[in-house]
Amino acid sequence: MKNIHGTITTIKGGAVEIVFEEGLPAIHTLLKSKKHKALFEVVERKNPKTVRAIALSHLDLEKVERNEQVVSNNEEIAVLLSKDILGRMFDLFGNPIDGNPFESGTPFPLYGNENKETDTIVPGNKILETGIKVIDLLTPFRLGDKIGFFGGAGVGKTILITELIHNIALKKMGYSIFAGVGERIREGNDLYHTLETLDILKNTALYFGEMDKSPGVRARVGLSSVAAAEFLRDEMGKDIFLFIDNIFRYAMAGMEIGAILGKVPSELGYQATLDQDMALLQERIRAGKKNTITSLQAVYVPADDVTDPAVVSILSHLDASLVLARNVAEKGIYPAVDVLRSHSLALDKEIIGERHFKIASEVEA
Repeated sequence: MKNIHGTITTIKGGAVEIVFEEGLPAIHTLLKSKKHKALFEVVERKNPKTVRAIALSHLDLEKVERNEQVVSNNEEIAVLLSKDILGRMFDLFGNPIDGNPFESGTPFPLYGNENKETDTIVPGNKILETGIKVIDLLTPFRLGDKIGFFGGAGVGKTILITELIHNIALKKMGYSIFAGVGERIREGNDLYHTLETLDILKNTALYFGEMDKSPGVRARVGLSSVAAAEFLRDEMGKDIFLFIDNIFRYAMAGMEIGAILGKVPSELGYQATLDQDMALLQERIRAGKKNTITSLQAVYVPADDVTDPAVVSILSHLDASLVLARNVAEKGIYPAVDVLRSHSLALDKEIIGERHFKIASEVEA
């Protein structure tokens, strides 16, 4: 495919404007600057000769200069995937960041294949036994559900996710994908070594876009992890468990992108396309013809305000929500589940049985 060359004319924060004299690259095309090898993704067309793009590079954008040349081969942004991703840690492009060699995989588009016919939603009522009593009794999960762990800082969301990765690996239910979206580098490092110590890293693939990365990286690494989950579901024939920590940071990254592109914000400064951006990721998390993707997402609640627009947008996609309360954590009770504010669609006598439903109702009462 013929390469297209352009010139950077404007740099504003993590966004650039690039002029192409001979044809424009498509939306979501990956661009690379010739001098500093900085990476960008085309997100919109400004006029017949100019596109706007966001930075996806680890390099400091201050090194990129106006009038620097950019090249595009018109290939959509993609992540490298293969059956060898288990036990490894990657960036959003599928490049290893754990210091070990990795044979390059096959590129899979971050935004998925819209014409793929194998994806079909298959409703099911098979209960996922987590091994955590308060969850299995009062907020049971089903395979294929989207589950949110809501809470402010320091109430145990990440610890609960680590425990669930461990329990799923011990029960050999399937493979786990972990997406570290906008969280601390230390937490990602600790998780990697914890999984390695517990000997369950071999059943897990990790994708990271930490809080020091550009908003473009933080907004796209979630899509990389979803693409990896789809790949393992279809190619390995296994049920997949997708852990996202933290899905709220995904919404925040979208807000930052809207700001640097100069978009008029909506409520509380969020981008007007918040619900659309959230659906772009959430609607990809679904069952295939034979296997499922079950998603467990940590949701940071700013100032413990559950009416925050990003929290409300996330909640609309979930089948179950587990609220982790600070007043419970202060008593030394973990997981700090507020049983009266948590809920699950699976808490239904038609799904869990008459006896289970009766006991759960009595406990809540």
